[in-house]
Amino acid sequence: MTPIEKYVSLKREIGRLQDEMDALKDEVFKAVDGDGGGKVENDAFVVSSQKRPKYKFSNAYDTKNDELKALKKEEIANGTATIDGYSEYVTVKFRDDK
Repeated sequence: MTPIEKYVSLKREIGRLQDEMDALKDEVFKAVDGDGGGKVENDAFVVSSQKRPKYKFSNAYDTKNDELKALKKEEIANGTATIDGYSEYVTVKFRDDK
């Protein structure tokens, strides 16, 4: 198996495992929060539930944020913004449903 084939195989397996984990998420939250402690632990692991607030911002914030996005796009288009490096990554697109 070539490195590319191995990479693609692992990527597919990660996706399958992520789907499997996502399917268990509700049950895991119920088990972790069920006793009111927000934590399940044993000698091998500690699983705890976390909460992070989601914010709804004002119209003023949303307007300024939209303006900043437009300015960013404009500066890229007109050359004011300059490239400061690159993020490198590999993408995989599967041709089947396996």
